[in-house]
Amino acid sequence: MDLLVENGEGIFAVITLIATLTMCISWLIFARLSMVRIEKEIAHDGMQRPCPWDGVGGRAVWYAFAIGLPISSFNPTADPLINVPLVRRYAKPIDRTLGLLLVISGGVSVVLILMGALVFDFY
Repeated sequence: MDLLVENGEGIFAVITLIATLTMCISWLIFARLSMVRIEKEIAHDGMQRPCPWDGVGGRAVWYAFAIGLPISSFNPTADPLINVPLVRRYAKPIDRTLGLLLVISGGVSVVLILMGALVFDFY
């Protein structure tokens, strides 16, 4: 029985690692390909950056929410940290896909890490 528990924990740890790596990679790809391009286009049009705050890469998450999610309570148009309508205007379909991938992979990673801490007593 202990072997089964250890194997279950090992499988869970591998799945969590894969999900977290997916989130990290999608974060970097989104930030470098989508966010930087959008900011350059906005600056080229003579406007200020739509998200002046960047807490250790957190700006990429705000852009991903603004682009990847539909307008709702999770993505309000009057967000005080980012100009959602402006960012959405400059986003291309691939930006929406990359943003949604970042939002989903980030959410899955957070849930798995919390489950690992609570269920398997990891960390």
